[in-house]
Amino acid sequence: MNILLVTPWRPSLTGGISTVVARLTGEFRKKGHNVTIFVADRENHLRQIETLNDTPVYGMYLRSAVSSDHPIRAVIMYYVWFPLTVIQLLWFARRTRLDAILIQYPLPAMYYLAIVKRLWKGVLFVTYQGNDAHDLSSWSPREQRLVRSLLERADMVLGVSRTLLSKVESAFQGIQLKRRQLIPNGAPLDLIETVNGASGDPSLPQQYLLTAGHLIHRKGIDIVIASLEEAKQRGVCLHLVVAGDGPERDNLLRQSSELGIAGQVTFLGNQTHEQVLRLMKSCQAFVLASRAEGMPLVIAEAMACGKAVIASNVDGVPEIVHDGTTGILVPPDNPEALASGLIRLCTDPVLRETLAMRGKEWACREYNWEGIASRYLSCIHECQSAS
Repeated sequence: MNILLVTPWRPSLTGGISTVVARLTGEFRKKGHNVTIFVADRENHLRQIETLNDTPVYGMYLRSAVSSDHPIRAVIMYYVWFPLTVIQLLWFARRTRLDAILIQYPLPAMYYLAIVKRLWKGVLFVTYQGNDAHDLSSWSPREQRLVRSLLERADMVLGVSRTLLSKVESAFQGIQLKRRQLIPNGAPLDLIETVNGASGDPSLPQQYLLTAGHLIHRKGIDIVIASLEEAKQRGVCLHLVVAGDGPERDNLLRQSSELGIAGQVTFLGNQTHEQVLRLMKSCQAFVLASRAEGMPLVIAEAMACGKAVIASNVDGVPEIVHDGTTGILVPPDNPEALASGLIRLCTDPVLRETLAMRGKEWACREYNWEGIASRYLSCIHECQSAS
């Protein structure tokens, strides 16, 4: 089978959707399928832009008719380039003999792939990962119409969590989806097995909590810092290591200083995927206090590293963190509740080890990439049989 994986970002980048595309590519190829990757790039003409472990990666600009800065120019250039863009995509589909197109993180301009499906046939899947569903309400009416049309032409719409699928359907009232399916992302179990912990690093506290991600408001790292101050008031001194960078970094540094806990928070900046896994293997527990999420892969990774997890009870998080079984859930935007959970976790080693053991069993069973790739392939065969 010939599969095209479509993504907004180059798969050579670290983390997020790039990791998902890279992992699916590897698993599909192991099962004997041909894979090509397509990136919504900035060039008007289709061209190969890189390779990913011998898998060709092509890119082309999927021009949108929507622009807040140059609305008239955007419409004119869209209609000028539209025929050539479609012709190039159809030539590409014929050259690669596509059987299935799998869009990861759909954007309005990816509507072009719905046109390809209509003219070339084949199976079209659209998978929602997180912000692509959270941000739907902020898109313009024209962008929303394009996405709605893409979804209604898709053979199947998938989400990494049930909450994301519900958000999509709520955003498009009355939308008629042919099929919908839940398929989560996986954890890199093979890489986790080979990574050693970061213990012995003199820059790290002897015992620490870890959080990792882009430093933005939605990730709720300010809530974690506030919970450390709350725990300190209750007589418990906890240390936090933050892996990641972003626009909120200065605010978070200022918050730590103003609360008098700057010495309890270590900001490491951006880390490679392997470095984050090392930190996970050496931490006491992993904490994620996000205000909104899809199905956070970082939680599955922490569980697979054998660490207890405490997270906010939002969106798809409860689908992986089962309160009291595979981790601890707390209300979002609630430093007091988070402090209570952290104190409980850090002062009760039996509870911590029990949650860690159950979480690891769950992650290794439910979030291995081989099984997830097989679920994608089963869905493709189902749609092919029905057509």
